[in-house]
Amino acid sequence: MALHLLEDWCKGMNINPRNCILVTGVPEAFDEGAIEPILRVSTEYLSKCKMRGRMFVREEGAFAVLCELPSAVEPLQVPSTIAVEDGEWTVITTGSQPSPVPASDVAFLKKMSAFLGKEGKTLADMPGLLGLDPGVPQRESAPSPDEWVKALGQALEKVMPPHPESSPYRKLRLFSGGPTPIPGEEAFEPWLEHTTEMLQEWAVPDAEKRRRLVECLRGPALDVIRTLKLSNPGVKVKDCLEALDHAFGRTEGSDDVYCKFLNARQQKGEKVSAYIQRLEKLLQRAIMRGAVAVGQMDRTRLAQIVRGIQYQNPILLHLRLRERQDNPPSYSQLIKEVREEEERQAAGEVWEEEVTILIANETRRD
Repeated sequence: MALHLLEDWCKGMNINPRNCILVTGVPEAFDEGAIEPILRVSTEYLSKCKMRGRMFVREEGAFAVLCELPSAVEPLQVPSTIAVEDGEWTVITTGSQPSPVPASDVAFLKKMSAFLGKEGKTLADMPGLLGLDPGVPQRESAPSPDEWVKALGQALEKVMPPHPESSPYRKLRLFSGGPTPIPGEEAFEPWLEHTTEMLQEWAVPDAEKRRRLVECLRGPALDVIRTLKLSNPGVKVKDCLEALDHAFGRTEGSDDVYCKFLNARQQKGEKVSAYIQRLEKLLQRAIMRGAVAVGQMDRTRLAQIVRGIQYQNPILLHLRLRERQDNPPSYSQLIKEVREEEERQAAGEVWEEEVTILIANETRRD
């Protein structure tokens, strides 16, 4: 009944039920203004939910609340109940299971959903990952267990990265930060640039990157990370590098670092790909100093590339970089496109376009 109420309510309000949740069991005397804040702090996934209305359900003797999320709800990310002071509320989604599901299956699906989330995907993307046509209507009968195993196997083959322990990797260079450098240790700035670049390239979880970072540290540098982990055991690699930069890097303010980034221009004879790689190092330092927000990284990078590349550069035109500033590509995608375009130009492949030019004589002369 609750699922039908969710669907009918959304239909009456002309909103997509897949973007909504229904919260039932809210006491009649409960403050209406406190409902949305409680839902938002209950779990990070609901932090952006918006209450669209509430309705008294006579059979339950309590209110039902309709909330909308910015995008399609991922059922496995939503708790089935939310604990409150006087009891608990029940949460219903369009993907709620009508019958109990084995705990092992729920745990597996949650892990699957979490993995897909790290890759920027959701369970709704599964048909596309499997090469299925999303336009084909879903059949009424449920897939057989063998079909599910085959489908999941195909998906994992496409998106599962190699296990960290099974994939070879170059060890990071040693760094101690002590007054007497250890054999093979280099200065902090070159070490930081190399380490940042290597960590960005490795397709492994952040915890594995942090482990590999700790492996290469000695002395005072290792003490910095140990102290950081005491206050936050799950500290991100980005925060570790930032702490090391504050302890051993140049004492540059955020304004100075950002100014260097904005003043970086493509040099004469420098390839666009080389310019972008050089600019990326400056951008990472600006992020570490807090001059650029991580969420604005791609947009800030592309805006500076458009300003810094030599005017009318063919790559700037062919890749339509100016036109893509509202939806900028990631660094990996951008550098891939640029290098491929450079290879095409080096091979003598030239883009040809037909341009119509209209000339009007606005003088009195012939």
